[in-house]
Amino acid sequence: MRLLSNQKSGCWCEIGEIELADSKKIRLLGLGIKSGLMVSVLRNRGGDMVLALGNARVSVGRTLAQYIEVKG
Repeated sequence: MRLLSNQKSGCWCEIGEIELADSKKIRLLGLGIKSGLMVSVLRNRGGDMVLALGNARVSVGRTLAQYIEVKG
């Protein structure tokens, strides 16, 4: 199982299963993060992660990123 929190800066990956409570999933959906989405990891330095979703930039906390599986 590959987790978003373990991905290195500059990597592209597809969001897979999100193992969170519904309220947290809704919060991620509000940011544009959902299963099947291709994202680029712009920064992963041990704190919050910065992801590129097309032209948008989104910061995701490490705690949430540990519950998001990725493919590819």
